[in-house]
Amino acid sequence: MAVSSPRATPARPRLRRTCAARLAARLAALTLLALSCWLPAHADATLPPGLEPPVAVTRTAIDPPAEVTQLTGPLVVRVKVVVGRDGAVRRVQRVAPPNPPWDVTVMRAVAQWGFRPGRYHGKPVVVAVNFSHTFVPPPPPKKPENLGPERSCVLRGKIVEKGTRAPAGRVTVVATVTGGWGRKRFRVVTDVRGRFRLALPPGKVRVTLHGGGYLPFLQRETLAPDQGLAVAYYIQRERYDPYEIVVFGKKRRRELSRVTLRGAEIQQVPGTFGDPFRVVATLPGVSSIMSLLPLPVVRGASPGSTGFLIDGTRVPLLFHLLSGPSVIHPAFIDEVRFYPGGAPVLYGGYTAGIIDGRTRRARQGERMADVDVNFLQAGGLVRTPVPALGATLTVAGRVGYPGLILSLATNEASLSYWDYQVRLDGGNPRNGWTVFAFGAWDEVEGPVADADPNDPEPELEPVLQLGFHRLDLRAHHGRGKWDGRYRLVTGLDQTLSGDTEISKLVVEPTLRWTVRPLDTLEVVGGVEGLYHNTDLGQGSEVGNRVANQAETDPLIQGLTHITVATALVEALWRPTPRWLVRPGVRADWRYDGETALLAADPRVSARYRLGVLNVPGLSHAATATSDAELRQAERAGAETADDSRATWLKAGVGLFHQPPRMFLPLPGLDMLPLRSGLLAAIQSSVGLEIGLGDGFSVGVETYYNHMDPVVFDLEINPTSVVTEAQQQLLNPRASRPPTDTQDVLDRLLAAQRGRAMGLELMIRRQSRKGPYGWVAYTLSLSEREKSGSWVPYDFDRTHLLNVVAGLRLPRNWDLGLRLQYQTGKPATTTAGYNTARGAGFFRVDLRVDKRAVWNKWLFDFYIDVTNLALLPEEITPGATIRYVLPTVGVRARF
Repeated sequence: MAVSSPRATPARPRLRRTCAARLAARLAALTLLALSCWLPAHADATLPPGLEPPVAVTRTAIDPPAEVTQLTGPLVVRVKVVVGRDGAVRRVQRVAPPNPPWDVTVMRAVAQWGFRPGRYHGKPVVVAVNFSHTFVPPPPPKKPENLGPERSCVLRGKIVEKGTRAPAGRVTVVATVTGGWGRKRFRVVTDVRGRFRLALPPGKVRVTLHGGGYLPFLQRETLAPDQGLAVAYYIQRERYDPYEIVVFGKKRRRELSRVTLRGAEIQQVPGTFGDPFRVVATLPGVSSIMSLLPLPVVRGASPGSTGFLIDGTRVPLLFHLLSGPSVIHPAFIDEVRFYPGGAPVLYGGYTAGIIDGRTRRARQGERMADVDVNFLQAGGLVRTPVPALGATLTVAGRVGYPGLILSLATNEASLSYWDYQVRLDGGNPRNGWTVFAFGAWDEVEGPVADADPNDPEPELEPVLQLGFHRLDLRAHHGRGKWDGRYRLVTGLDQTLSGDTEISKLVVEPTLRWTVRPLDTLEVVGGVEGLYHNTDLGQGSEVGNRVANQAETDPLIQGLTHITVATALVEALWRPTPRWLVRPGVRADWRYDGETALLAADPRVSARYRLGVLNVPGLSHAATATSDAELRQAERAGAETADDSRATWLKAGVGLFHQPPRMFLPLPGLDMLPLRSGLLAAIQSSVGLEIGLGDGFSVGVETYYNHMDPVVFDLEINPTSVVTEAQQQLLNPRASRPPTDTQDVLDRLLAAQRGRAMGLELMIRRQSRKGPYGWVAYTLSLSEREKSGSWVPYDFDRTHLLNVVAGLRLPRNWDLGLRLQYQTGKPATTTAGYNTARGAGFFRVDLRVDKRAVWNKWLFDFYIDVTNLALLPEEITPGATIRYVLPTVGVRARF
């Protein structure tokens, strides 16, 4: 045996320790040991200012010679080591009389070591180090233990979680065997796959299982002489979360303004029907046109300015029937990333928020089956390995039958929808591929054209059909400091209404590369393309009529072909551990066959780590405070480098462009002609993020968005409610001219300016076991310029408040509550356009989940009630609705 020790002049540098810092200190121990071993002699001296000692970067263990067994006591070898400017060992000298083979062994080993060179005021220098190594004689051999009776039997098997069938690793198996020789206890710990093997003597066996997070387990067995027994034990967890997520490593903050929701936060929030994308309505900066419609108004911008994406790619129809559940099975969505503003240059084509549902790759060998049935729809998901391809296959789909509920009120309309997803994941997270096919179809039925108006049950036919299909091909590879991601998305969008049929062919390639030339610098570059070919139904009589209309209709003229070419580059630079600077720029060239437009979007954001705020009563780990300590902690992977407990100051500004879009997009009719120009917005914000420990965090952010121009803005309020004086005795309605459609179009297509400003506050607790939720408050103002003066936007709401709370109760009960309040929307009165406000809206939602556990499957029963108190909501001034929407469903996972 041997022990190395330094003889150093300076005091040994340490992270400040508390009792709670032991875990962080262990993780950083390797770095600290290497640092302390390369300081000059005299342990009571101080380190000269500006001097950074060398740090070993290779294995530093010294194997003792064979003569170590002859030692009768410790033997110390002292040498002087000279480390060059390049970190190589230049010379090793004895500082004591020769004593082979001990000094020769040390000198040969040290000569092969490598170091990060010492520095003086940042410049590499040559450093001489006194080093001592102590050889210790090996301990005397242990006396043989009394092994007891002969262990001729074998108990082997696998421990799996009851209900989920997941392997239970790190579980202690204790076998107490009773025989004619007495009683003896044996134990073993399962591996990561839950497997174990234990040699036992014959007799009666009492098997108990013990593991963190699991309930006690007891099983009795009997072993005959020379018997081998294979078993499978199902151990029950203390509680089950069907939406539990697996996180590998810690994620560091890289964006200016982003909220990421996962697990129960996206699938168990009351009032969202378990839909991940609807949860965004509970976050800061988000209001709504109407509470039941998933059309968000993000920071005062029209719904058409916010992008709904799946893995960064836009889908033409995110919600079934425009207001139902999303078109992707919730089990596919791993997390939802919400950018209320300041999105990085990786996202383009929108001037407001970004809502990106991120899916995850299936793990190798993963198996799962999931069935979900409620009042409105039924769906399922199956995941299984495909050994022949070295991949994992996932197939999912849902069928909606809201028409059954609607038939209780009327027989003159019916609604239905379906969707599908098929995904194949191969390779591994660094080098792999994915094939992802998904699509959806919605159908609205009404009476046939020649139906008898007096018929109580008329024959129905489709009056509106919406659908799309996508094939998403991906490949990614990594090598050293390079990563490449390649993607091709193709698809078909369709909208059918009566005799009108519109279809669109979609091709969207993406190439993106990431390189890390330095530990402190990451550069991302890429090119993207988009080609849309729209077919307006030419060939048929109706199609030719629509095609002729397209030559003059300003809304669809020039929509036959749309081409977009994009180039982007951004950098993530950490000049010090406290700073993160993220500059970037993207350039988009757009052409619709008539108009070509080029736009460049430069953006920059920065984050600065102020320190750590320790709050009494909350759990804390030891945290590095200086830049040097932060670097050491990051290299060691210690908890002290975790951003979740830091206080960050953040700021950013950027330019955003987008083509004119329908505020209520339909497949094939999402973008408008470019002749109206591009919408543009300058977004700026400043904020503070504070990690409080124990899962608590506070975020405060102020923003100002300047929108110029704004085209095709969603506006519903009349410009005036004053009518002209009546000059005749006839009924004024009989003589009023019909509404001029051209006036409406002129108002939508007229370019105007807008601005939005506000303050957002979010207090959040994230927890996998205890209570979770958030309080989100927004104070905002959104305006448009009308006739030279600023007036409130039609959907401006001064105060927005959402309270979301989830409580995990014993015996696998979950309780969720949501409180929502929004001030009223502006209203036009005789005093002028948007000079008053309607009534505010308050809503209470409740959700209850209960899980039952069997050996090989889980059963979940849930009740979700929207607007539990039946409170009124004002739609237009003076017109309100009252509703309550209960949803009862069951879910089984195998």
